Amino acid sequence: MKKHALSTYNQQMIVARYMSNYGSINRYEAEPEGVCSLAARILDLKDQGFKIKDKREKATDSFGIEHDRISRYWFDKSAMTQEQITKLNKLLEKS
Repeated sequence: MKKHALSTYNQQMIVARYMSNYGSINRYEAEPEGVCSLAARILDLKDQGFKIKDKREKATDSFGIEHDRISRYWFDKSAMTQEQITKLNKLLEKS
């Protein structure tokens, strides 16, 4: 398991980069990346103006236990303005 990120900003960067690279993220994918509270980091990104959608799904944790109603998040670029997309691209360039 990776060392947890030291700041919420670093965790936001990890989440944004992961969603950009892989399309979406859930809490069990975020934890090994060092993100302590995915829902809080998603809220931080939404507060910055990024459009993020979610859906509930079944997911398996690192112990092989299946859980219902785990949120999967992704950027909703179709709902973003060009300004928001540019801001996202600049954010990802920093990471």
